[in-house]
Amino acid sequence: MPRLQPIQIMLLVLFLLGLSGCGSMPWRSVWPRGLTSASRAHLVQTPLVTSPWSDAGEPGVCIETSHYRIYTTLQNPLQRALCARVVEAAWRRFAGLVPVTRVGSPLVGYIFRNRQEWASHVRATAGPLAAVYLHIRRGGYEQNGQFAIWRTGLNEMLSVLAHECWHQLSFRMLKNHLPAWLDEGLATQNETFYWHGSRPVFTAWRNRPRWDALRAAYEQSQLLPLDALARAQAGDVVTQSAPVIRAYYAGVWSFMLFLKHSRYRSRLLILLHEAQAGKLDRLLAGAGLSSRDIALQTIRWNSIAGPIFLRDCISRHPARLRRRYLRFIQRLLAKWPPPRPDPQNAASESKAIRIQNTAGRG
Repeated sequence: MPRLQPIQIMLLVLFLLGLSGCGSMPWRSVWPRGLTSASRAHLVQTPLVTSPWSDAGEPGVCIETSHYRIYTTLQNPLQRALCARVVEAAWRRFAGLVPVTRVGSPLVGYIFRNRQEWASHVRATAGPLAAVYLHIRRGGYEQNGQFAIWRTGLNEMLSVLAHECWHQLSFRMLKNHLPAWLDEGLATQNETFYWHGSRPVFTAWRNRPRWDALRAAYEQSQLLPLDALARAQAGDVVTQSAPVIRAYYAGVWSFMLFLKHSRYRSRLLILLHEAQAGKLDRLLAGAGLSSRDIALQTIRWNSIAGPIFLRDCISRHPARLRRRYLRFIQRLLAKWPPPRPDPQNAASESKAIRIQNTAGRG
């Protein structure tokens, strides 16, 4: 198994600190929003395709869905069903932004009942990286196209699962890497959802922990400027205080909301399509990056590629972009819950959108 580069390791830890370090984020073992008694009964009664599986001596099952093979030691049938619905919903959400091609092999993930089982899996499979992963106290990680998480609170587990699914799909489906501001920003869009019957419906704008962190950062003048956000190296961020870490994640969450629900949406989609086609890295010609930097997503690559992709794909007018983003933040923070962003500003995420490249980056 290839070693993770420092930027990937730090991004892993950064997400976990951003998630679990927020004091106003009281994850509780309560039923997910909208999940009624009838829908719970329906989920339990709908059979899953499973086969026996064990890890480190713990009995479990492999859940087979349309696109996934999820190995789990969860015993509760409802929890298994919820996880199966979430991963497929994450797939559809990804396909709504990037037209996906056929996956040659199933997407693989691991979900454990507790941290002890997860830690045993890490020790058995992660090799020299096990020491890094074992510092994780909440959540999980994605590496080389596979994720491994464990159950904490039910809502938190499903949120982490959907977040890691984005990283997994990005790794498997895109030929070019995405810089941290983009990859982490898009992953945060999966963190919140409610249930309509037995179907999870994503509500990225109603992410209370990220909203609280954004409000705190805004009121205390701690928002990262966009140029700093674009080149932010996770290793630098993670060594700072918890408020700085939360401000970073609130920044990428809110900036991605802004891009998705504004005139910049089409440019964001073009960027993703270029990454899928393997054409995005041509923007890095002459940037002084080696093929190794690009292939391994080094810290140097992230600090250079992030601003270049923001400038060349989203806007060549940074002052104008900053003003529009600031106005968006002010509207977003006006009240809780914030209103859903105007659907007139963006096409539905339920369908893949074919967009031809356009001239100009206003």
